[in-house]
Amino acid sequence: MSNLQLLSIDNDPIFRLGLRVACEQSPDLEVVAEVSTVSEALQVLEARSLDSGAAEKPPDLAILGVETLNLRSGQDSALAACGELKSLYPNLPLLLLGEPLTPELLAVIQAAGANGYCPKGRDISVTMEAIRAVGSGSTYWPADATANSTIQLNSAVVAAIENSAAIAAEENLDDRIVDRPLRQNILTDAFVSGLQEIDSALALVKADLEEVKAADATDLPSILDRVIVSGRRRELLAARWIVSQLLFEARGRSGSAQGKKQQEGDRASLNVKRREKAEAKAENLLNNSQLQVAKSQVAAESLVVANDWQGSLFDSAAAKLQFDLVNLTGVPLEIDILRSAQKRELMSSILRKLEDLLEELRFSQVQPTQLSEKMPAILRDLWEATIIDFFGKYYTLQTEENLLLDNSQTSLKLSENPAITAANLLNGSSVEMVPVLLAEETAVAAEILDKIPMTVDLFAHLLFEIPLTVDNLSCVAGSPQAMQRAEALLENLAIQIASGVVQPLLNNFANIEEIKQNFYDGKLISTREIERFRNNLSWRYRWDNYFVEPKAIFESRFWLFVLGDAGIKRISIYAPRNRELAQLSGLQLVLTLLLEARDAIAPRVRAVISLLGAAVVYVLTQVIGRGIGLIGRGIIQGIGNSLQDGKFGKNG
Repeated sequence: MSNLQLLSIDNDPIFRLGLRVACEQSPDLEVVAEVSTVSEALQVLEARSLDSGAAEKPPDLAILGVETLNLRSGQDSALAACGELKSLYPNLPLLLLGEPLTPELLAVIQAAGANGYCPKGRDISVTMEAIRAVGSGSTYWPADATANSTIQLNSAVVAAIENSAAIAAEENLDDRIVDRPLRQNILTDAFVSGLQEIDSALALVKADLEEVKAADATDLPSILDRVIVSGRRRELLAARWIVSQLLFEARGRSGSAQGKKQQEGDRASLNVKRREKAEAKAENLLNNSQLQVAKSQVAAESLVVANDWQGSLFDSAAAKLQFDLVNLTGVPLEIDILRSAQKRELMSSILRKLEDLLEELRFSQVQPTQLSEKMPAILRDLWEATIIDFFGKYYTLQTEENLLLDNSQTSLKLSENPAITAANLLNGSSVEMVPVLLAEETAVAAEILDKIPMTVDLFAHLLFEIPLTVDNLSCVAGSPQAMQRAEALLENLAIQIASGVVQPLLNNFANIEEIKQNFYDGKLISTREIERFRNNLSWRYRWDNYFVEPKAIFESRFWLFVLGDAGIKRISIYAPRNRELAQLSGLQLVLTLLLEARDAIAPRVRAVISLLGAAVVYVLTQVIGRGIGLIGRGIIQGIGNSLQDGKFGKNG
């Protein structure tokens, strides 16, 4: 067995001396170079590189001593050193020696490219064991740093990738120098280096994201920072997956090209040796508890994305609320009467209560098959919780003198009998607003809550990650198509719930001055404007009920209200609605029949009109036009003949 040649990098000369003396006691270890900085180490590596033609071979292992490491002070120099070494020499194993680390810090240096870490305070035999393990192509991490399962999973994945790169590099070292094309070597090194840089960036982004989440700030800059950092993390995960696939393909092509150059006998012998070495490496790999998920790199990254996509979904919706919530659809909404600040506060309250409701449903262990049955109650609970949170459970209105509140007269349904019962609140009286609003539950559910589209699909997606169907394609949770559809459904749900909160307010307290001053937009505070606004809402309900909704059912689509950069927009999505179509009756059914008749007759009518138009054009141009042309020509010829006869008469 050849000696392991070591490169010692530490700014402490006493430690370097002690390490060299300890290695001299072991016949299989040899310190071939000692430097105090990474720059000096790079010079040594360049001088001993195989590509430079030097007689001395490169070291088998670099040992880097680091000082006290923490996430906000000393990590930059250590991570920079790891990144610089691994980017230039990706196949060089790197062992770090320093103070004991927490699992979080251990994950950071793993992502930076280190192949192992050993505390300096351990027994010298432990340090020698770590040197031999990393130098032979394996990894070494303190056994007491794997308590945290999440960190363990990430470290196992990173270590598995590094081990696979080291194994491949060791197995193909000679072939890489002799047989593999230089371009292939450069590509492989670039891919490995890229993976290490991405892992390092992922560790930093993860730390920043945890810091932002821990702050739990609600101001616009903090929310935008959280959205940007989450997006950056998704981009890095996607880039990492792509680079990994390219690396595996490059190695596959390299192995195929190399196999074609070898003789049959040499190839068989080489395959046997490689199989034996791979089996030995695999056994060592499986014996290491930190590498139990070495074969599930893509699955582990997918798990990370799955755990974060819901947070990104709500963060994106919350970020859009910071912009102006102007209604750009041309369709009146109840929330249009609120000021921008009140709209934003109401929508934020809905998102918070929805997250709380999802956690409660998870805790209650609701099953997917129960969602359809429980959905009306779930939406009512969300609506009720939002009203209490937005207005305050004990919010009380002090009414003015001789104020008359008439529920039937203020109803948006324009009841046929407006003189039903009235509630008179005389001078000095007061009323708790929330119980009055909650009493409108049945009407709000019938008009708004029960008509919100695809709520079961959205909750099943959020609770159980059941794929969403987008244009007849099943899209798994976290995919771009599923994220886009879930975001649209979430925003529509929030807008509809907000409308359901404001509707009973307009039904019962539309003209209360305190309500006007605290909630209404300045352009809609006069009695005339309020009544005009309520009438527009009433006509919208009727128009949607008798014309818009039946047409949407017949066309197999839903209309959704979504949040855009400039305000609230309206989009349509495809969804099969055959069951609802079969249940239509009365005027709604008549409308669908008229639409079907128009679709059947319109093409034929257009064809007949086109044919008649062509005939008319032919008659006008070919018959009448030519006749008029001949008449005109005859007139011109007659005038010419008359002029000629006149000239001859004068000459005669």
